[in-house]
Amino acid sequence: MLVFVQPYGLNSPGGGPRIFRSLLQDAPVPFLSICTSPQSPPQTTIGKEIHLPIRPHLGRLESTRLSRYFYPIEAGLSQRFEARFAQICLEHKATGIHGLAHSLDFWYAYRVAQKLNLPYYLTVHDELTYNLHKRLELGTAMNRLAKVWAGATARFVISDVMGQEYCRRYGDRSYAVVTDGLEKVAPAPLVRSPKSLRVYFMGSVHLSYQANFCALVQALDQFQQTHLDWTVSLSIRGGLSFSLPENAIAIKLLPWASEAEVAADINHVDVLYLPLPFGKSNESFARYSLSTKLVTYLGSGLPILYHGPKFAAAAQLLREKDAAILAESLDPEDIQQVLANAKSRTSEMVENALHLGCNQFSLNNTQDRFWKTLQHNGDLPVSCEIGRC
Repeated sequence: MLVFVQPYGLNSPGGGPRIFRSLLQDAPVPFLSICTSPQSPPQTTIGKEIHLPIRPHLGRLESTRLSRYFYPIEAGLSQRFEARFAQICLEHKATGIHGLAHSLDFWYAYRVAQKLNLPYYLTVHDELTYNLHKRLELGTAMNRLAKVWAGATARFVISDVMGQEYCRRYGDRSYAVVTDGLEKVAPAPLVRSPKSLRVYFMGSVHLSYQANFCALVQALDQFQQTHLDWTVSLSIRGGLSFSLPENAIAIKLLPWASEAEVAADINHVDVLYLPLPFGKSNESFARYSLSTKLVTYLGSGLPILYHGPKFAAAAQLLREKDAAILAESLDPEDIQQVLANAKSRTSEMVENALHLGCNQFSLNNTQDRFWKTLQHNGDLPVSCEIGRC
């Protein structure tokens, strides 16, 4: 029984839960998910999950700036949490524990693994300097991440750039790169009207993306003015929390929708927008993380418009594989020029994106990489069948 510990449920919204759903569907061994969030998670559909909060939910205070200062409450209750978690592991005959470095529950789980003499597997999706920005526990969490990186039985990271950096910081250790997996990949680039630029974004539009979207709208407006016979528009599926500049292009704000509705949207757009925030406060996120949105976009058959800093892990990957239109500035004129210059090469870039999606991000390959790493480190029987490739 492999026990997964993380601060959200498997069916919670967001990229992290989506990655775990990809890994755990049709899992070759029994597993148990432990959600440590103060708030109850949505009911999961792919396995057993227990809600084991570290601290109580504090109502409306959870969504205020005061939440940055809750760590003393958690610290005071951490030993109680560890005792309860250890009991669950014993009751379910745990053979290994997997922790996610997103909040400090990865450390509490590590301590329990040591106490019970169980192998411990660490995953890192985002830098703690991003997840715990301005929170009291950041310094403590970074110190403990260094210890867990060195002491874990196996390590998983979301990008090779992150793995290399953590080896430099915390000590040279083996790691596997694991992120979301593509179940379906378009067989070929999708054919669209040669004079159509309908840009599409799906997902949460964080406030940190405001500068990106404002620059994009101005760039599309400029593109329309120089391409009067083109259809130019922007569709945002998931809502918007800020205003956009005055412009002449059509902008559609669409509500959250099911994966089936999002898939249907793809039939009516030309370019998929992938923003990453500029600015110092978001540098650690952009530099090391790969969004699940990128993985989805790679298999779509449509060109990707990457809009973010040059140093980002996503930018490096897409540049190396020539798999996207790269807009690495907040200057609308630069973005407009990038779009104009890319018109003749979009089919080639989409071919490269599809090839990248198949080779590095297929669901079978992702699951295979994850479970074989566990098998190599002793938590799966050698005879266990892994993957379906």
